[in-house]
Amino acid sequence: MRCDIQRDMFRRSSHSVWYCRYHLVFSTKRRRRALKTEDERKYCERLLRRAAEAYDMNVLVIEVDVDHVHIYLEIPPQIAVGKAARILKSLSARYMFKKFPQLKRMFWSGEMWSPSYFVRSVGEGVTAETVRRYIEAHDEKAAGSESVQARLFPKRKRRE
Repeated sequence: MRCDIQRDMFRRSSHSVWYCRYHLVFSTKRRRRALKTEDERKYCERLLRRAAEAYDMNVLVIEVDVDHVHIYLEIPPQIAVGKAARILKSLSARYMFKKFPQLKRMFWSGEMWSPSYFVRSVGEGVTAETVRRYIEAHDEKAAGSESVQARLFPKRKRRE
């Protein structure tokens, strides 16, 4: 079972295997309690999910509150985390202003989200110490018969 869990953790593209998950938090400008109705929060959540999907990001969990957003998402390594935050904030604000014109009056500067954000990388049991030990022991084990690389990135079993 462990092998299946590890296999599902990694995403693959034509030239890379990756696992890049982040906890991203950003708030409304001046922490205004702007998203007062359930309709506004649900629409904002849908917008953030669609924007993420359009840029090959994957939202795992999201919570939109009246004055901030928490997102647990996968971001491909080709997109910097800062760029991902800007994409999500700019696209959601643009369409929120269109659907809910009263937000334009509240955010007269035209900026719905604060320019700052919090981000933290998130791993599944791979701690900083695990990575440190892997790198330090890599040269010693690379000469052995079992590949350390194979254990770090297990191959998927082919379906027949």
